[in-house]
Amino acid sequence: MTARSFVAALALASVSITSVASAQPGAKTIAPGDAAAVLRAAAAAGAGGDWQRAGELLEPLDLEKLERGDRAEAHRLRGLVWFFRERPVEAEADFLAYLRLELDGHLDPTVTPPEAVSFFEDVRARHATELRALRPKPRRWLALNLLPPWGQFQNGQRTKGWVIAGVGAGLLAVDVASYAMLRSWCSSANLTCDDGGSHTSAARTLRAVNLIAGGALVALYVFGVGDGFAHRHHGLTMELEPATGGGSLVLSGRF
Repeated sequence: MTARSFVAALALASVSITSVASAQPGAKTIAPGDAAAVLRAAAAAGAGGDWQRAGELLEPLDLEKLERGDRAEAHRLRGLVWFFRERPVEAEADFLAYLRLELDGHLDPTVTPPEAVSFFEDVRARHATELRALRPKPRRWLALNLLPPWGQFQNGQRTKGWVIAGVGAGLLAVDVASYAMLRSWCSSANLTCDDGGSHTSAARTLRAVNLIAGGALVALYVFGVGDGFAHRHHGLTMELEPATGGGSLVLSGRF
């Protein structure tokens, strides 16, 4: 047999082997390079409970070459694959990688078994400190604390900010309305409100309302400014992590 004949026979054998492999029932039909299609197929297989098939689809993927969103989804699905294979160490590693890419990521409880959701949330709790450190620090402007309720909004105290805004708007409306009424009743030359006796008593009461509303508005502003600066590092988080296994307890609150 000549060298040329040998090469031709080898190529023919290679083509035959490839054809047979592609005809086998278990052969992959999705190109590994098409990450979006692979992820959709794996998610569909997992939704149907076939996590073995989902794992086979995900295996050829090179996660380092995927875009951020696809890489996060691949880690989420692989975490579920490992969980249902009863490989908790590998499942935790993939879930943690997913959460590092999607800090607010979650598993849909309507399609994911409760035990998997519980394991996932336990991973999030045990790595809460690391994940919180990955969150971008919000930019804060000290000058906004001089403009309540913007200081409260900046500090994340939205309810308090809306209360201050509502009370402040009400006091301002009363102050402006009472001042305008007094201006229409009283003389700007001698500050008297006696036009024959019809407005004298009412003007006295209205002036008291005007002064009280104005004073309350100033007090509210001072409170808002002080509160804004006092809570510029707003947020309290306590973490209790036992020395041994069994999870951790994370308590957080805002004041």
